[in-house]
Amino acid sequence: MRESAVTAVPATSMSRQGARYQSLAASGAAVITFVGVCHEAVGATLFPWGPAFLGGPVGWHGTGLFAIAAGLGLLGGTLGLFRFPVVQLSLLASAIGVFFLVATAVLHGEFHVFALAVVCCGALTAYCHRRATASPGADF
Repeated sequence: MRESAVTAVPATSMSRQGARYQSLAASGAAVITFVGVCHEAVGATLFPWGPAFLGGPVGWHGTGLFAIAAGLGLLGGTLGLFRFPVVQLSLLASAIGVFFLVATAVLHGEFHVFALAVVCCGALTAYCHRRATASPGADF
């Protein structure tokens, strides 16, 4: 017999709407990770005053590595690979992004597009993760 192209979905699977929210949350987490990578790769070139603003190389690289680690944690948490405080850390990332967005504008008269990306993606990840975990069949 030929198998049907459409297979039955197990009762424990996430709804389609929940899967959409999960994919948006994961996308936001991936962008936060990428902002951390950009911070490490080209941040000091784009913002030459940045390392001094953050107290030198330790503060500068600590910020970049924190963004990478937080983004990867958010990604794993949104995908249900491990337990992680996704909503709380996403909102913290947004708050940190607001700080850097405002500080860059006020102190240096520059627009920090990467900070804006963190603000938007942190909010997106928090909102969508909350919606994904509230959907019927969510198992994380």
